[in-house]
Amino acid sequence: MYSRVIRKERVKKKQNQTHIRLFIISVGIITLLILSGCTGLKSAYVPDDVLTNGWHENLALRSSSIQFFGLDRCSSITYEITGRYPAFLTVTTIKTLVLMDEEELLKQTEEIIRNTLHGSVDINESSKTMGERFVKKGHKTLYIVCDGADIGRKNGEMVRIVGEVWNCGVTGTSIICIGVAYVTNKTSTPNYDDENWKKIVTDPSGSIGGFTGRDGLIYNVVCH
Repeated sequence: MYSRVIRKERVKKKQNQTHIRLFIISVGIITLLILSGCTGLKSAYVPDDVLTNGWHENLALRSSSIQFFGLDRCSSITYEITGRYPAFLTVTTIKTLVLMDEEELLKQTEEIIRNTLHGSVDINESSKTMGERFVKKGHKTLYIVCDGADIGRKNGEMVRIVGEVWNCGVTGTSIICIGVAYVTNKTSTPNYDDENWKKIVTDPSGSIGGFTGRDGLIYNVVCH
């Protein structure tokens, strides 16, 4: 009986550590977005009816900034889910005098991901894939997807990462979405679960990983 209690406490402690690490990563991504020139305006967002099965906005991570005498503005909203397989998605809206080149925007997003995860997640370069797809609002997006291992944890849990960008001509804004999801947990049964990752990337065409559906978080982002 006592040993079971100790085991449960260890599992709970490990899960809490994972949540803390994911929180730190998401804070780092928001910070780098702001420091990289992001600069309130109304942010693109995920509709409430799509936030199901525990997904919610972390209000503590909502942020905005203004730079260059108010000519460049940026705002970010972060959505997350906790539990044995935690995940988050940060949706950032950037408004500049001239819309940013989407390919350059994707390169900057990849750099932000690398800088944020450095020292925490070992990215598997051979797993990297790039592509394009359409979101519900009709915009064609560019995305990068890769796998990584959490090197800060004893068991090196596997995470999946997505960075996706597009320009919204209606509002004159650029959108950056960055999502990270744990898909393994060696202290759980089963020890693999990609449901939260699936929730982030799903679209009707199954563009990423073959996950088809209309309730994907990024697919449903409202930008105009």
